[in-house]
Amino acid sequence: MGRAQKLKQQRKEEQAKLLKKERREGYQKLIILVISILAVAVTVFLVLLVNTMKKDEAAKAISSKQLILETTKGQVVIDLHTQDTPLTVDHIQTLCDQGFYDNLLWYRIEEFVAQTGSHLQSLMAQSGEEQPDETVMQDAYTQDQQAGTVLDELGQSNVRGAVGMAKPSDQTTQLPQANSATTDFYILKQDAISLDQYFTIFGKVVKGMDVVDSLETTDTLISAQVKNK
Repeated sequence: MGRAQKLKQQRKEEQAKLLKKERREGYQKLIILVISILAVAVTVFLVLLVNTMKKDEAAKAISSKQLILETTKGQVVIDLHTQDTPLTVDHIQTLCDQGFYDNLLWYRIEEFVAQTGSHLQSLMAQSGEEQPDETVMQDAYTQDQQAGTVLDELGQSNVRGAVGMAKPSDQTTQLPQANSATTDFYILKQDAISLDQYFTIFGKVVKGMDVVDSLETTDTLISAQVKNK
C-alpha cells in the first residue's frame, strides 16, 4: 500500500473514530436530557399528588358535617353535601345557628315528601281555618325574608332520603324560580328525579327515614343543628 493510500486510510479511520465519539457524546447528552425531563416530571407528579392528597383531606374534613333534626317523632340525621353545595350548607348552618328552624311545623306532608322551614307557612298551618293576626303574620313573613336567598347548586339527584331546598314558582310559567331558595327544605320519601333540573339537594338522610315516613302535619321540628361527625 502506497503512502498516499495509507494517509487516506488513516484519515478515514480518524473520521470514523470522530464520528463514533460524536455519536457517543450525542447519546450521552440525550440520556442526560431524558433523565432530566423524567426527574422534572416525577417532581411535578409528586407535587401534584401531595396537593391532591391535601385537598382530599381538606374536603373530607369539610364534608364531615351532619344536620341533626330533632322532631316530635324522633331524630333524623342528614349527611351534608359540603363539596357539591357549599353555599347552601353555609346558608343552612347559619339559620340553624340562629335557631331559625326551632319549633316549626312540618306543614307539608304528602306521599312523596315532608317539608318545613318557613315561619309563615308554619303559622298558617298552625292556625288552620282561622286567619292569623295580621301583625303576627307580618312578623313571620319578615323572618323568612330576612334569611335571604341562596344560589342554586344543582347536581345531586332527588331520590328517596334526599334533602333539598324548596323554591317558589314563577306565576307566569308555573316553574320553580331560579336562585330563589330561602329557608324551606324538604325530605323526599320517594324518588322524584324529574325535579333534578330545578332544586338543590344539599344532603341525604343516613338515619331516621322511618321518622320521616311517620311525620304528620301536627308534628314539630323541635330543633335543627349542624355538627361535625
